[in-house]
Amino acid sequence: MFIALLIGLIVGFLICIPVGPINVWVVNTLIKHNFKSALAIALGGSLMDFVYFMVILTGLSLFHFNPKTILILKLLGVIFLFAFGLKELLVKKQSFDLSDDQVKKNPSLTGYFFLGVLIYSSNPTLIATMSGLAAVIKSWQLFNHSFLNYFLLSLGLAIGSASWFYTLLRIIVRYQNKIPERFFINFSRACGAIILLFSLYMAFNVYKENFV
Repeated sequence: MFIALLIGLIVGFLICIPVGPINVWVVNTLIKHNFKSALAIALGGSLMDFVYFMVILTGLSLFHFNPKTILILKLLGVIFLFAFGLKELLVKKQSFDLSDDQVKKNPSLTGYFFLGVLIYSSNPTLIATMSGLAAVIKSWQLFNHSFLNYFLLSLGLAIGSASWFYTLLRIIVRYQNKIPERFFINFSRACGAIILLFSLYMAFNVYKENFV
């Protein structure tokens, strides 16, 4: 039971590290407004992590995965992780400047929270990313596939993502005047390289388990 929660915490933390729309908005909101407003946006995104992942996992649980299907899912997982890592490795410079239309004048924390929900939900790659991630985790077969474990996994994912954003905000607050924008791009590329290596490791394991 706690394995599902632990996996969710780790995965939720790691998947939020690469620079993306939420990270950009969170950093900008901290710089232009304050810590609480930025954290409210992050928590809105974390809530959607929980909702999307729970819905996707519950949907996947309706299907029985035989050994052949599990092999296919593992191969798709390797491809998914490789493509995701490659995308982050080749990430281009991102602007941390918001347009005048995007900058909101002193909205409430609730407004920032729902802004986080909106930004996260409007990401066109979200469902595909979450579905691929859920299939990968399910194929690992590290815990029993029950509603409780799905809940704990999704909860862990949300807490993990919120923990990353909190950590990011604390780092920015402490070193705001010392961290160049280039750091975030290089950090994202480093994460992409790690994900690529992990995908190759998974590919080796799949080959060893099924073809040796």
